[in-house]
Amino acid sequence: MGRYEMLTIEERARITEIQDCLIDRYVERNEALEKGDTLRAKEIDKEINELRTEKEEIQEWAAT
Repeated sequence: MGRYEMLTIEERARITEIQDCLIDRYVERNEALEKGDTLRAKEIDKEINELRTEKEEIQEWAAT
């Protein structure tokens, strides 16, 4: 069985969206750090954590 096989189509789509957003946020965070904008980097870290939490919650639903 695949990792996301137990998820609905909508849940799989949302995980894909989250993963795409995470990639974007990591790039944005790195750019902010390169510019010395630590405040923006911290804001992006919060967004990253929220996205990771949402992804984990979706994965937990599939496990039950």
